[in-house]
Amino acid sequence: MSYPPGVLPFIIIILPFLGLFIVWFIGIKISERLGNIATAVITGVTFFLVCSLYPAIAKGKIINWSIRFALPITVSFRVDALGFFLGFISSLLWFLASVYAIEYMKHEHAQTRYNIFSLLSFCGMMGIVFTGNLLSLYIFFELMAILSYMLVIHEETSEAMRAGLKYLFMGIVGGLLLLFAILATYVITGTLTLKATGLAGLKESSYFTFIFWAFIIGFGVKAGIFPVHVWLPDAHPVAPSPASALLSGVMIKAGAYGVIRTIYAIYGASLLASVLSSKLVIVIAIITMILGSGVALLQKEIKRLLAYSSIAQIGYVVLGASMLSSIGLTGGIFHILSHALTKGTLFLCAGAFIHQTGKREIAELKGIGHRMPITMICFTIAACSMVGFPPLSGFISKWLLAQGALQAAENGIFSLSWGFVILSALLFSSLLNAMYYGPIVIRAWFKEDLHSSHSSHSNPHHHKEEKVEKKDPTWEMLIPVIILSLFILAFGLYPQHPLFLARKVTQIYLGGGS
Repeated sequence: MSYPPGVLPFIIIILPFLGLFIVWFIGIKISERLGNIATAVITGVTFFLVCSLYPAIAKGKIINWSIRFALPITVSFRVDALGFFLGFISSLLWFLASVYAIEYMKHEHAQTRYNIFSLLSFCGMMGIVFTGNLLSLYIFFELMAILSYMLVIHEETSEAMRAGLKYLFMGIVGGLLLLFAILATYVITGTLTLKATGLAGLKESSYFTFIFWAFIIGFGVKAGIFPVHVWLPDAHPVAPSPASALLSGVMIKAGAYGVIRTIYAIYGASLLASVLSSKLVIVIAIITMILGSGVALLQKEIKRLLAYSSIAQIGYVVLGASMLSSIGLTGGIFHILSHALTKGTLFLCAGAFIHQTGKREIAELKGIGHRMPITMICFTIAACSMVGFPPLSGFISKWLLAQGALQAAENGIFSLSWGFVILSALLFSSLLNAMYYGPIVIRAWFKEDLHSSHSSHSNPHHHKEEKVEKKDPTWEMLIPVIILSLFILAFGLYPQHPLFLARKVTQIYLGGGS
């Protein structure tokens, strides 16, 4: 099915690439701060172009466009409900993070370099979610994986360089596995097209299982699922906070997106329902959920805690995809949105704490709610959503995942005991979330900052300076955080629109249609 403005996805993808030349010129020739503003404008325009696709997607249309080269190679672009859903989330968070970076990056070095690689990574991300075949997917996946390395090492500290090296090495390994899987798929099936029913030729292949796990591990590296998650806890904390929000809130979703496409568009749910591999993916998802949350409990630095939490949360998405039930898939897709909003909020709030106070250790954030009340209110909303408190978006996704487990057991996809294990894992993971987010929130609101109290007695003038320095940040940093927090609340109270899109994806893959 074709839609007249088929070239629009290509424009959306290429706009950040063309915009980087404007940002480079402004940042080098005029002002780095104006370059930051230009980056925010470019990402904002891209976001509104993505939104303009919604009327067509809401009507069930699929937007296709392709470029044919002299060689028998076609780069294909396709926007369906899943692609639009990820595109909306990615462009929204990139826009807000870029607005946040106007102030946050003001005193950072190499601001223009940061903006250029942010736009290049954005180009790669939009290419991933608007891809029409496996070749396009691989090209943009590798583009984003390699270029986002520059965001990880931006600070250029020894810690950042080590984390960047690990990130790059794991990305190369994942990329090679994907390349093998894609080439093998083409040799066996003769096509690279992503179909709603899967590629039937894989069913008869003796390499069925090997290719499946090459896809899952290749995409899993980027998603940060167990056991290929080892790069994530090091890479996310060392990046500048707006980049951390993008790495955690958006870029690891590229891996989750790839896992969903593998299960439903390359193999097909009906095929995987009868093989052991789908059950093993569920096991990996549960281990990822519990492991990420368990290790997060031991962390003392705020951004490192959030990084391990991201590992746990991506487990929810993979769990929803691997249950092969309509409600479970809907819950997994909705959790992509919920986690992007909440983790984006949490990383940007953590960045505000660091920016205003210089404090990274969780123990040092006692009483921070009294000195930075707006920031901490937003952090509290996001933390409660992570735990799964109603009426926030995190509750909706976890509720759907629990229903999905029961539906899968009822439909005979797996036994009732499997359903009980999944429900127990969801409850236990939520309990762990409460155990590491709860103390942060309680200390922030109900504990006094002893250092500030001591300073006020020993040096009143110094205390006055501390109060001025440690207030909420400027509007450039506050507004994105507030907007994300309002989305968390709005999509918890009124989840109809994101659920509408998530159910359209489910109808394509599990309810017929294409």
